[in-house]
Amino acid sequence: MKKFLGIIIALLVVGGIIGAVVLTKYLSRIPDNPPDTIGNTSGNLNNKGLFCESDGYIYYSNIYDNNYLYRMETNGTNSELLADVPVSYINAAGDYLYFYFDDPGGTKFMGIAGRMSGIYRLKKGEKDFVCLDKCTSGVLNLIGSTLYYEHYDNTNGMELYHSSLDGKDKGLALGEIVNPACVIGGDIYYSEQDSQLLKIYRPGSVEGRYFMDYPVYNPVVDGDDLYFMNMTDDYCLYRYSLSDGHLTRITDERIDTFNVFGGVIFYQRNRDPALIRVNSDGSDAMVIAEGNYENINCTSNFTFFSPFKQKEIYMTYTFGGNGETALFSP
Repeated sequence: MKKFLGIIIALLVVGGIIGAVVLTKYLSRIPDNPPDTIGNTSGNLNNKGLFCESDGYIYYSNIYDNNYLYRMETNGTNSELLADVPVSYINAAGDYLYFYFDDPGGTKFMGIAGRMSGIYRLKKGEKDFVCLDKCTSGVLNLIGSTLYYEHYDNTNGMELYHSSLDGKDKGLALGEIVNPACVIGGDIYYSEQDSQLLKIYRPGSVEGRYFMDYPVYNPVVDGDDLYFMNMTDDYCLYRYSLSDGHLTRITDERIDTFNVFGGVIFYQRNRDPALIRVNSDGSDAMVIAEGNYENINCTSNFTFFSPFKQKEIYMTYTFGGNGETALFSP
């Protein structure tokens, strides 16, 4: 009887250990996102993804504090530091943030000296974050439950990589340069590196397919419309209707960069430089600021932008207002 009880107790102990391990793995797993999840807007990601709105907060790279990760309320108040590492290409979904830790070299991070650039994940409300892929990267976008990013190495150059949310399943997605910012129906719309023709990559396929037969630059989706700079027409801004295929020229002037949010367009005019706001049908064009600006990032209340190559951020209303601007000072 004693021997029998000993076996029972041993089995219970082993079962308890196995159960605890299984429970720990379950509680620590990253839940899948809805299939239509997108981590940030394509317009923001084409402008380095320095601002990202999610669940009542704006997460941003604070240019005044070493580009560290901060958050604030959507009305621009109550800024707080989340992580003292320089970030770009911020994505948000569910309980997590994903970003590129942009370490130009030699940062001492968590007591470890060395270059720590890579794709990282941070749970909202927590301080510790996880490296999913230590690499040099460009644009990062969360599509459903998979991260897609421009991975660079000295052997193969820039290629499109993918990673699961826990970083355990990662690797090559497509062996060419693919900017994953613009996503429509789960597919990535991108300009082919050599021809600049617009192509579509469907995750899981072995190659992209052509969508337009003329060169485009920086495609951005907003609602049912696709916007891009037309390289055959002096980089003027065009809109392509995904519902009826109608093509509309928005600007009669060359632009350098742009963003679209909720039917409102912000673009940098090339000649007689200025930041312009205009409706998506080309009406009510308004000069927001004279001069050269970059990194145009839009949220539901404010649009943020920086003077070219300067350590400042300005803000204006995304909708309404009279074009007034203010220095962003969190």
